[in-house]
Amino acid sequence: MTHADKVLLFLLCCAAFMLGWRTSWVKWIVLIGQISYAQRNPMLIYGVDKILASLLFILCLAPIGRALSLDRLRAVRAARRINLEAALPPYAGPWTGACTRLMQIQMAVLFLWSAVEKLRGDEWWNGDAVWTIFTNDELYTPFLLDVLASQYWLVNVATYLTVLIELAYPFLIWQRPTRPYLLAAAIFLHLQFAILMRMPYFSIIMIMGHMSFVRPEWLARLGQAWKRKMGDMEMIYDGQCGFCVRSMAWFLAFDALGQITVRDFRNHPSPVVSDAEMEKALYLVLADGRALPGFEAYRHVVLRVPGLWWQVPLFYLPVLSRLVGRPLYDWIAANRSRLSSMTNWSPDPQH
Repeated sequence: MTHADKVLLFLLCCAAFMLGWRTSWVKWIVLIGQISYAQRNPMLIYGVDKILASLLFILCLAPIGRALSLDRLRAVRAARRINLEAALPPYAGPWTGACTRLMQIQMAVLFLWSAVEKLRGDEWWNGDAVWTIFTNDELYTPFLLDVLASQYWLVNVATYLTVLIELAYPFLIWQRPTRPYLLAAAIFLHLQFAILMRMPYFSIIMIMGHMSFVRPEWLARLGQAWKRKMGDMEMIYDGQCGFCVRSMAWFLAFDALGQITVRDFRNHPSPVVSDAEMEKALYLVLADGRALPGFEAYRHVVLRVPGLWWQVPLFYLPVLSRLVGRPLYDWIAANRSRLSSMTNWSPDPQH
């Protein structure tokens, strides 16, 4: 394997790791590739590369790929091909909490070490460190320096606030009442590093490490609030159309929040949409009683289900929706019987 082939393999594995595809073995290739890169380019690496290697090692030990990932999507799709209303329980395991705690400890130690190192220099005690940083030739920005020079108190505030956040973080991030504030402060700090100090790589790695402190119940409450805001959505489909069932299983696999309920009009006729209308296209019934057919149904859903946002261009960009999206759906709807026979679909998963 040539060097170019190895680089291509590493980049492909990074993409697969990001999307959560085959993570059980892809994650190890990413870790080995990152360490190899660091060892081959010692003049180009700095502290964040070591931080990244440590976080990747923890992720390799963790059962990642069991939640928001293509691996999870494949598992949900397989279950829903048997029963469209099937729902897999959230993954739970002892290593999940252990590895999350390891990441949290690492982030807390990093902040404490950074704060202690800063306090060894007089410029951080005097409140002038931020001015010194931005007068560096690599970060020289005339407009920013003009603002700081005319309002020098901003330099003092930024200097002391940076140290305060880094000192408070390792002690207050663990408490439930103070965690949201320290987490928001840490993310804000790294966003400033990315924007003002031109360190996006470092900032992204650190922010991803901070995400280990996000509590599951926060995400659950956010998901419930989103569902209430979007309202109920019922998708009515043809249960005797094999292609329709397979397509619905694939489509619903992206609905991690469970926003869409389903109805097979063959077994449970809809009081809103007639059977004659259902023979022509699937329908989406909304909470206010509206019934959207075919392409319009999908168009409504993809904007309101976060897992389907990647399909938004196909349904909302004028060129794509008119030249590709709508004609493609109309063709599939007109040929669903032929497509169903080609899929050889059977409700028995062994067939």
